[in-house]
Amino acid sequence: MNCKLCQKEAQKTDFCTLHQKAHDNLMDSYTVWRKALKMSWQEYLSQVAKNSLTGDWVKGVAKYLIENGETRNVKQN
Repeated sequence: MNCKLCQKEAQKTDFCTLHQKAHDNLMDSYTVWRKALKMSWQEYLSQVAKNSLTGDWVKGVAKYLIENGETRNVKQN
């Protein structure tokens, strides 16, 4: 199976190793952002995707998640 973003070989997920790491970082960071800024998952992804300080790997994953409406594994508590 290939990565949904760059077509490199995916491991056990939809993403290659580097895009999976970016995805994991997005998920981990959301907890902090949500508590500090009281924002939804979609708002968070939008902010990350347009932030000039965000790395290309993370931006790519954020944009992919926005475009595909993927909100799985996102805890809102």
